[in-house]
Amino acid sequence: MTVMVTGASGLVGRATVKALLARDEVRATVRRASDASYLRQLGAKVAVRDIDTPDALSEILPGCHTVVHLIGGVAQPDPEELFHANHGSVLRALEAAEQARTKRFVLLSVPGADPETTHPFLRAKGLAEEAVRASGLQHAIVRATHAYGLGGLWFTAAVEGALAEPPIVVGPGDNDLAPVFVEDVASVIAAIDDAHPELAGTWGLEGPDVVTADAFARLLRGDGGVPTHASGQAAAEILTRLLGVPVDAVTASFFALRSRTDAPDAAQAFGVSRTPLVDGLRLTLDAAAAIDTG
Repeated sequence: MTVMVTGASGLVGRATVKALLARDEVRATVRRASDASYLRQLGAKVAVRDIDTPDALSEILPGCHTVVHLIGGVAQPDPEELFHANHGSVLRALEAAEQARTKRFVLLSVPGADPETTHPFLRAKGLAEEAVRASGLQHAIVRATHAYGLGGLWFTAAVEGALAEPPIVVGPGDNDLAPVFVEDVASVIAAIDDAHPELAGTWGLEGPDVVTADAFARLLRGDGGVPTHASGQAAAEILTRLLGVPVDAVTASFFALRSRTDAPDAAQAFGVSRTPLVDGLRLTLDAAAAIDTG
């Protein structure tokens, strides 16, 4: 089968393309030409497209069985773009999928997505989920907790905060986290593509280990350092300084939330083994070290 991955240049996108290529032909979209070379080296057919451009997907979607939609995320330049990236882009992709007679649509979402919530990111995700369910396409919505791996914003923020002096945790520190290794997210998406043709539903995905945000910082740091805590605009300013990129209060508030699954277990449903947290962190940090010494 042929699968289209939108937003393929991000943390989850790169891993998903690699996982899908083990069994499928993969077409992928990225917004910047500089993001295409790695995906092409993997074997994907890559189109540089802005999904907002008229007919952006009309030439590359025909013949695709599945669309995996990964465009979005909490870190956006302004509220309008936040809503569009996480809701408007889904509407565009759904319209193109229906016109191309694509069979299946897979949406990556987050726990807590709710069209009625006041949190702008979770509201946009909730409205996007509603649109997918109403589309009439075979579909799978995967509400994943924070994914970790090289290059992810949440994980980078957690590492930089943990290694700061003193260590800094966004939020109260006692909020539960169940981080999921990015390769496991990709494996679930690939398994969904092979699933029963009448697929329609919402599943949750989290890592097998639950820790508080404070405990996660201590694990990353490797010592007993006692973290300080920041929230709201103060947290946004700290993250901006640590990461070297603008981080707004909406992003900081999302990072401060509890991150646990709130839907049936996707790993169990699709037969995917989850990576223990210590093993996933070791693989990630080993990969980072290899880049530093390469």
